[in-house]
Amino acid sequence: MSEQTPADTPRRDLPPEAQGNEKWHDTTDAVWMRSSLSSEDSEAVVEVAKFDDGYRAVRDGKNPDKGILFFTPAEWEAFVLGAKDGEFDIPEEYLSPEEIAIQRGEVPVTAVPSPHNSTDAGAE
Repeated sequence: MSEQTPADTPRRDLPPEAQGNEKWHDTTDAVWMRSSLSSEDSEAVVEVAKFDDGYRAVRDGKNPDKGILFFTPAEWEAFVLGAKDGEFDIPEEYLSPEEIAIQRGEVPVTAVPSPHNSTDAGAE
């Protein structure tokens, strides 16, 4: 037996990327955050959204419509622990002095709202 929705509730079809994807979350009202070091002239800008159930979504902040990756709370924790442990660090001989200071954690970095957030989403 199929579930019926009330007649006054608009039916919303899931987008193709949600079909069969247990990690998918609706990002319509997500509040995307990026590093305070990111600027429009940065080569790469990564944005992250957090959901109430602990899942995370990650997208390219320079091309937010290109696609979104979703992570379970356990996957996100493993990534964060690896990053803190230096697992993804770039060898310093390839970095500028400023980049070395950032990678060593010597430069204060905070999360700031993405300029691509809708005005309603950023008002939380």
